[in-house]
Amino acid sequence: MAIIDQQKLYKDLDSKKFQAIYFLFGDEPYLLNQCVDRFKYAVLDENTTDFNYSLFYSSDADITTVKDTVETLPVFTSHRLIILKNAHELKDSELIQLEPILENPVESSVFVIFAEKVDKRKKAIKILLDKAVCVEFKKPYDNQVPQWISHLAQNQGLKIATDAIHRLHRLVGNNLTELDNQIQKIQQYIGAKTTIEMADVNSVVSFSREESIFDFTKAIGQKDRVKALEQLVSLLDQGQNEVGIVSLLSRHIRMLLTVRSGMDQGLGGAKLASLAQVPSYFIESYCDQARLWPIRKLEEALIVLHETDKALKTSPVSSHIWLENMVLKSCSL
Repeated sequence: MAIIDQQKLYKDLDSKKFQAIYFLFGDEPYLLNQCVDRFKYAVLDENTTDFNYSLFYSSDADITTVKDTVETLPVFTSHRLIILKNAHELKDSELIQLEPILENPVESSVFVIFAEKVDKRKKAIKILLDKAVCVEFKKPYDNQVPQWISHLAQNQGLKIATDAIHRLHRLVGNNLTELDNQIQKIQQYIGAKTTIEMADVNSVVSFSREESIFDFTKAIGQKDRVKALEQLVSLLDQGQNEVGIVSLLSRHIRMLLTVRSGMDQGLGGAKLASLAQVPSYFIESYCDQARLWPIRKLEEALIVLHETDKALKTSPVSSHIWLENMVLKSCSL
C-alpha cells in the first residue's frame, strides 16, 4: 500500500474507516505518540476497552504473543486494537514472523506498528511498506515551527505573543515534545495569565546551552575564529556531545549553502526564506553570513566537518584537538 499523509489518516479515523494494518514511522516522536490516543479514541468503546486493547513494547514483546493477540476476535464490539511500539528495535527475523498476518490481515483487528528510525532497505520493512497503510511523521521544518508553537499553546488554552514564539523557537528548536514540555512549564509559571510573553519564556526556559550553540554556529558563519573557539570551550564545559557539535555545525553550513545558492540566483526575502526552510525573521542573519562564503568554500567546509566526524568516531587523538582543528580550518576557508 502507498504512504498516505497524516491528514488522510486523521480523517479516516474520525470517519471510523479502519484498515487492518498500519505502519507509522518517522523521527517526530511527539506526533507518533499523539496517534496512540487518536487510535484509542477512534477504535475502542470505553465500556469494552479492557477486553479489546493490547499494547506491546518491542524491547520485551514476544512476537508470537503479538501475532496471537492480533488473531483474537474482539469482545462485545466490532474491532480489537493492538499497538506495537518501537518496532525499530526488533530484529529482522522477528518482524518476518508477522508476515502471515500481513499477507492475510484480520479484518476485526486494527494492528498499529510504530517505529522511529527505519531502514527501508530491510526485507521486513519493505514488507510493511508494501502491505500496511503507512504514514511517515517527519520533524517540522524551521519555518513551520512558529505555527506549531502557537498550536501547542492553544492546546493548553493559552495565547503566545509573536516575539515569545520566536524566542521559544530559538531556544528549543523544532523538537515538538520539548516545545510542548516547555509550554506546560510556562503555564505553571504564569498561573492565571492566559498569554505567554517573551519575559515568561526567558524566565522559564533554560537557554545557556542553546544560546552557546547558536553563538558558536553563528561565529563560524561569520568566520570569527576567536569567538568560535570561546564558544566551543563553553559548549564542551556544558557537556555538549562532540559529535553533536559537528552535526549542528554541519546543519548550519548546509543552510548557508542553500542561502548562498539562492542569493546567487537572485532570490531574497520571503522566497529565499522559503527555499532555505527558515523563518523569515532569521533570513537576514543567514544572508549576512552567506555573503562571506563562496559556494566552493562552503562545500570545502562540509568536507572538513565530515572528516572531523569520522575522526571523532575512530581516532584515538583527543576529541578536543579535532574540534579545535575543525574551527581553525573552517574559519580560514
